Amino acid sequence: MFAKPRPKKSILPPPIKKRKTSSAVQEITFDNDARQEYLTGFHKRKLQRVKYAQEQAAKQARLERLEARKQMRDERRRDVEQHVETVNRLLRESGAVVDPVAPPSDQEQDSGNDEWSGFPDKPNIDIIDHEEEYIDEDRFTTVTVESMRTKIMIML
Repeated sequence: MFAKPRPKKSILPPPIKKRKTSSAVQEITFDNDARQEYLTGFHKRKLQRVKYAQEQAAKQARLERLEARKQMRDERRRDVEQHVETVNRLLRESGAVVDPVAPPSDQEQDSGNDEWSGFPDKPNIDIIDHEEEYIDEDRFTTVTVESMRTKIMIML
């Protein structure tokens, strides 16, 4: 209902603001040597920039070579692992390898009984052993074919 009263004004005039004089430069000096160095140093600074750029490029090229070598090593390692896996699979399929860590078959997992049925029988591989003779004009050739039976243990 009633309006707020106005704040009372001071009778004194506002205080005078003083400027800081400490930040003002007292004296400017001219250095001829610094001027001469600045004017004649363009070529030196340019050569310095070029040298730095060359060093950075050499460093980057070295890092790229190292990365390429690492990729080649990884690729070779993958190729060798894949080749070993393929050879082992082929040897297992041919029955020439006794695999001590053979994965259990689906039938053994599904049967549910814990009775051990023994070692699986090795597949019957016919032993090849024969000799053939070839006669060609002046030459007489005998070819002997024998099967190689090797036992290879795969260590995983």
